[in-house]
Amino acid sequence: MLKKARVSVLALTGTYIGTVVGAGFASGQEVLQFFGMFGPMGIPGVLGAVCGFFLFGFVCIEIGRQTGATSHQPVLRKAAGKTLAPLLDLVTGFFLFGALCAMISGAGSIISQEFGLPWLVGACTMAAATFITVLTGLRGITYAIGSVVPFLLAGVFLISARVILTNGLHIGLPPPESQPPVGHWAVSALNYVSYNILMSAPVLSAIGGMLDTRKQAFSVAALGALGLGVGLMLVYLTIVCSLPGIARFEVPLARLASQVWRFGQPLFVTVFAAEVYTTAVANLYGFSARLIPPGTRGFALAAFATTAVALLAASAGFSRLVRVVYPLCGWAGLVFIAGLGVYLARMLVADR
Repeated sequence: MLKKARVSVLALTGTYIGTVVGAGFASGQEVLQFFGMFGPMGIPGVLGAVCGFFLFGFVCIEIGRQTGATSHQPVLRKAAGKTLAPLLDLVTGFFLFGALCAMISGAGSIISQEFGLPWLVGACTMAAATFITVLTGLRGITYAIGSVVPFLLAGVFLISARVILTNGLHIGLPPPESQPPVGHWAVSALNYVSYNILMSAPVLSAIGGMLDTRKQAFSVAALGALGLGVGLMLVYLTIVCSLPGIARFEVPLARLASQVWRFGQPLFVTVFAAEVYTTAVANLYGFSARLIPPGTRGFALAAFATTAVALLAASAGFSRLVRVVYPLCGWAGLVFIAGLGVYLARMLVADR
């Protein structure tokens, strides 16, 4: 088990960012569905999402710090209460597994789309890498995720800048027949934050358990939200300046990168794989830790079984998983972030 203050604030910030970004984010599919489909109104949606990542991320981390959490259960009890916490715990587990399936499916999709290899090659490779990393424990997971985040953000910036310079900075409209999974841009942004915070809760709670002070929790949440906001806005601008044509692709950002830059395809595939990896690791750890306490022989068996079943379920298809699983998780997560909001209000009143 990790001791408090043994991992730097910057490393934990990287873990926060890396837990949220994943196959849906890196592919552009997630940003297209939740923000790009609203055209120019996606901009206030992105800004609202950044505020949500800061506020709700901070409360989740702070509760984890106060309780010394190593899993999301203490945070769920504080935020949702004794009655709703068990139900929300089951919902969280279900969607952690669903998101893990989406990550594995996304890895298979990018390999298939960009290189013509069988979907199973990319999916099996990602599943194996995820399982091996989870076996290193929470300290290993923290460093594995945090160490790749600077590379992820740099890669997203390079690809986005190249696409925007090539296509011009403008906001296109989605195809007329396209419909966003959530009907209003503000609700869509809230839904986006909701499912990301809910699925990140196991890792955010553990991050809090490593911190000593509220100031540290505040710093991790603020820097994490800032990093997520920069990446989110760049991907949004990249997608909308390429609408409506790009909306038909399973992994739109990959297609844009390969169209405008000869180095775009290998760079994007590398960035995409890294982002899928960070979120897959967080999801597998969170789901397995709920089944069996980490550090035991049973935990390794639970992680292996979960990985195997997720690999089978991932064949449902990447865009379908993003469009169906993520919004459902967002609706379920509204109970959780509402509880976090109430807890934040009480904390502010107590500090007066």
